[in-house]
Amino acid sequence: MSSTIQPHRRNSKDVPPRLASHLDAILMNPGPPALYQLNTDRKYIDGNQKKVRRWTYGKRDKNKQNKVILMVGETGAGKTALINTMINYLLGVKFEDEEFYQITEEDDDIEESLTQTSAITVYEVFVEENPTSLTIIDTPGYANTEGYEKDREISEYLITLFSDEDGIHYIDAVCFVMKATQNRLSGKELYTFHSVLSLFGRDIENNIVFLFTHSDGRHPRDALSAIKKAQIPCRRDGKKQPVHFLFNNQQKEKRDKQCESVLNSAWEMGEENMSEILTLLEERNRKSLQMTLDVLKERRGLEACVSNLKERISEEEVKMKELTGIQEAIKQHREKIQKCENFQFTVRTSVKEKVSTDDEWWWSRNQTCCNVCEENCHKKCWEDPSSCEVMKKNHCTVCTGKCHYSEHVRENKKYVVKTKTITMTFHELKLEYERTGEKPKTNFDKKIYENISNEHERNKKESENKTEIEEKLVRDLEKIKNEKSKLLHEAYIIITEGGGKR
Repeated sequence: MSSTIQPHRRNSKDVPPRLASHLDAILMNPGPPALYQLNTDRKYIDGNQKKVRRWTYGKRDKNKQNKVILMVGETGAGKTALINTMINYLLGVKFEDEEFYQITEEDDDIEESLTQTSAITVYEVFVEENPTSLTIIDTPGYANTEGYEKDREISEYLITLFSDEDGIHYIDAVCFVMKATQNRLSGKELYTFHSVLSLFGRDIENNIVFLFTHSDGRHPRDALSAIKKAQIPCRRDGKKQPVHFLFNNQQKEKRDKQCESVLNSAWEMGEENMSEILTLLEERNRKSLQMTLDVLKERRGLEACVSNLKERISEEEVKMKELTGIQEAIKQHREKIQKCENFQFTVRTSVKEKVSTDDEWWWSRNQTCCNVCEENCHKKCWEDPSSCEVMKKNHCTVCTGKCHYSEHVRENKKYVVKTKTITMTFHELKLEYERTGEKPKTNFDKKIYENISNEHERNKKESENKTEIEEKLVRDLEKIKNEKSKLLHEAYIIITEGGGKR
């Protein structure tokens, strides 16, 4: 947008009489073509989080036939221009009007990768003269520079959109956007496709179509070959070709006599393909999003279980190192133990603490934790424990004790295991486990050291190569190894069974 041009509301003097009577927009650039920003009613479906937004143009009319499409594409594929092209078709804008309307905020003169938003935007367009209304779900560019964590957030936003009472509960088409000029799918595009496909069941295949941008109107042989080679599931035509539609992103290009014919042809190609898309959407092929919502929620619970298991496995590994350290100290000082002499040794021990998450990104701050098990049960949780998705029948499905939700708390804190080196004497170690009602400074299993005084008496009379305490250490190490194996097996079962359900 030029900084020298002041936006103003359009009136009958700004536009041809055919459009002036019913289009509410702001002139952004006089053109030609004149560029207008549609005035939309904007609201956030997710409240103060402001990551799922709905922009509505026109008066919402539930009596109109509404078609819902999900737009997905790698950053830079041209989704923004394509969305605006679709809106212009629905508004009835013709090439000879020398106008172009946009509903998006992004300026296509700036590289899309620099302007892409992290929010999901639902565009709704209701045109009084058109019996069909259109809803477009625009997802942020997958596989962008912010990485996998950002893509997981997109799934979280979709859960919000699909589960909210005022959200989206069905879909008519999933449109993958890619450039018609490419002859292979990049790793990022393959990742994008599979990330979205994993959200839906297999029955969505017949709703998946491709929208090729930057097309010159010719048959996109290379792009179609790339799709088939990648074995992307999608709707196919009578010739077994992926169903696709062609668009050229030049609708906003400055017009002059030299290029007017080319731009007119590009505009007409877009009109023809939009007409075909709407014809396709007339089919009774709508899919409910309830199954998708169930998949997304199940995945979130699965990820919580795996995350918790990983933390517990790490904790078991720390305990193994602790016991190995005390075992080595006993081996080195066996003679002193037999003579009932005291000695010093150092060992790495672990301490579990609750720390603040205020320094983390806002989306990651809220954690649901179990105060009994002292475990993190659900990261990035925005529900009260009683409503948290990892709770089933009022009990947690994640923590070790499967505790009641009332034993859990959601706050900006989480449990972490910290290690430190301590120096202690053997007598102190004995006393530590002889005391009652006091929490030891170390995490050594008390059972290993019970009756340790009797152990010393026996050591004075016996000349065994191994002390009983060493044998207990060996048994406890084996116990921890078995516990770790059990946790790993549990993680494997959860992952495989969860994957099977999907």
